[in-house]
Amino acid sequence: MELYLVRHGETESNKEKRYQGWMESPLSELGLKQAEKAGLFLGGKNIEGVFCSDLQRAFHTARVIGACCGLEPEVTALLREINFGLWEGLTYDEIESSWGEKIRRWFDDPFTRSAPEGETVEEVSKRMLAFLKELEARKPACRRAVVVSHGGSIRALLQHVLGLDRESFWNLKIENASISLIRREGISYQVVYYNRVDHLETLTKEKLTDDL
Repeated sequence: MELYLVRHGETESNKEKRYQGWMESPLSELGLKQAEKAGLFLGGKNIEGVFCSDLQRAFHTARVIGACCGLEPEVTALLREINFGLWEGLTYDEIESSWGEKIRRWFDDPFTRSAPEGETVEEVSKRMLAFLKELEARKPACRRAVVVSHGGSIRALLQHVLGLDRESFWNLKIENASISLIRREGISYQVVYYNRVDHLETLTKEKLTDDL
């Protein structure tokens, strides 16, 4: 089984560098274009299923991709972003001004610490692994599927699959509309590639031209 892990397209909150978590934020104009580019890339991969988080930024990205694959996305809360609790909707500077020591301690160990009223990365990882088990149990199983989720959630899953130590968690960069491919071989998964963004190169060039 092959799973293409896709982070949702850019949102308005991404542009403002706000912690989103379970908070809703619409895709930006660029985010919609990114979803289209991801869909064009995945449209020729013989995809048999499209799954996504129930948060609207992921669902809207998945719907665009699904249209390119001739499939309707299946929605599940297991694929949600990490819950940032009271930090949602705030920028890092705004969080630091009220919870300075707490957010620094969270960055040191997000696996066992959380935002106030939020989730730990360990809890997110368990959700993502629960989704994998549900997908593996489907009959007939999807041989090739797209999974549209969020930066923190995809990072948590890749950290587990790669067997990285917890200190390496922040080194896994997952950009908007990036694609990561994992493949099940026997009882385990292997990472074929992650954070692939070459399908977005023309958008990057367009943005650079607009900024001139």
